[in-house]
Amino acid sequence: MAVAEPRRVMAIVRARLRFALGSLVLPTVLAACGTREQAPPAKTQETAPSVAPATTTTTTTTTVPSPPPVWRTARWGMTKAEVLAAFPGEAQRLAQPANFGPQVAGTTDVAIPAYETEGMKFRVLFGFESDALNRVHLSVMKAGDAACGDLEKLLTEKHSTPSDRSTTQTNVRTEQIVWKRPEQTITLSCSEALGLGYRSVTLDYSAPSKT
Repeated sequence: MAVAEPRRVMAIVRARLRFALGSLVLPTVLAACGTREQAPPAKTQETAPSVAPATTTTTTTTTVPSPPPVWRTARWGMTKAEVLAAFPGEAQRLAQPANFGPQVAGTTDVAIPAYETEGMKFRVLFGFESDALNRVHLSVMKAGDAACGDLEKLLTEKHSTPSDRSTTQTNVRTEQIVWKRPEQTITLSCSEALGLGYRSVTLDYSAPSKT
């Protein structure tokens, strides 16, 4: 009995020791398993600030082209000052307004007193409406027998066949030859009274009608 008692005591001590060790190991194992099974924390992705595309503003400047010249460098709509500047040394202000003549009503104070071309000498009058050029009127100085025919030929070569022709007869015979173009109307007027020794040849450039 004395020998058996110590053995039983030792067995009980070993059993308690194993139990104690097992109690210490189990929480450690569970903690390790929990650590392995826990999902890694999600990575925080930094979002780069969005950059709006640069807005490009394009400014288009529309340039209105100048109207074409209607006689030499003269253009419809020029002011009196611009006409004088366009013909330096030629165009001038008249001391007294001049009449356009029997075929065209009105007067003007801007003129080229003498202009020579094609073997003929002209007086040139510039007509205005509200200070905007709307007429250029040329009259042949000392018109010869061939003046009217020569001008008609030149104008037909440049502007094709006339669009209209008319003749009136009183004590003076007058013929009008017209070229109607989009930018102007050109009228050649030839008047003659043989018995009176009278002859007149004029060339009139007028702006298109606004209506």
